[in-house]
Amino acid sequence: MTAPAAPAYAVLRVHAKKAKTMAAISAASEHHMQSEPSPHHDPRSGAPLVLHLAAGKTPYQAARHLLQGVERRNRETVLCREVVLSASPGYFRPGREEQAGVADPERLKAWTVATLAWVRRQWPDQVASVVLHGAGRESTPHCHVLVVPRVRADGGCKLNSKALFDRARLRELQSSYAEALAPLGIRRGEPGSEAKHSEVKQFYGVVQAAKQMPRRAPLPPAPKAPMPPAKLSVRVWSKMLGVLGIESDHDRAMRAHRQQLATWRQEVRSIMEQNEQAWQTLRAAASFAPLARKGHHAPREPLLAPPAPVRLQPRHQPPR
Repeated sequence: MTAPAAPAYAVLRVHAKKAKTMAAISAASEHHMQSEPSPHHDPRSGAPLVLHLAAGKTPYQAARHLLQGVERRNRETVLCREVVLSASPGYFRPGREEQAGVADPERLKAWTVATLAWVRRQWPDQVASVVLHGAGRESTPHCHVLVVPRVRADGGCKLNSKALFDRARLRELQSSYAEALAPLGIRRGEPGSEAKHSEVKQFYGVVQAAKQMPRRAPLPPAPKAPMPPAKLSVRVWSKMLGVLGIESDHDRAMRAHRQQLATWRQEVRSIMEQNEQAWQTLRAAASFAPLARKGHHAPREPLLAPPAPVRLQPRHQPPR
């Protein structure tokens, strides 16, 4: 019986760190455009896809354009907020959630269109940029959105981040985004959930640890068994010597082969133990803490699955 598919949830996250300087906006822009190499980006998968720019050629230029002529109260005024939009991996690759970097093209297109339309309706005068990090570059597709929190006041515009991103407004954004994705079968998460996810630094630490681990040691080839004598006369002579208790050349070769085979099995077993120890070390690092939600803990399986066992089997069995 096929297990029911896991529900897909809308993902909306507003970065807690607020951009109060142009340098912070520049750093966010470089991250969105992935100007600098990152350990979890595949450079062969192409550049991020820019879906919207208010002006210019980069998110930084777009945000700077929207900030022109806007009243700024002091240095602590928030210039820009960053929003990340996505959905559960099960939506992009149903039944293949564990295959990071994979997404169904039609599902990705439908989610991208719905997300971009929602962003433009939600912040028609404030959205500076929308950049898609699609499948291949990231584990799960998502959009980075830069929002300049400018509001109209006294015939002009001023910056007011609280008016757009206070606690009540954040709950409304979660519900509104989920409603926009409802036709795709994506629902809203549990309101008021206090789920705590593993730190991003911990995840990147595991990625770096995996890259720095030595390659899995290859298993040496099994020693080949000596071929029996080709000539009938030699085979008959060997059997006669065996009856008399005398060791023939072929018998000596077979005895040496058995010794080599025993040495080979011991070497392979040692290599497999080393590989298993390295695997357990990486697996322990990837076993993140379980999610904590409203006072109870839900167990969570490790991110990595154990490797398939390797059976010791020589390439050529010696003839009996």
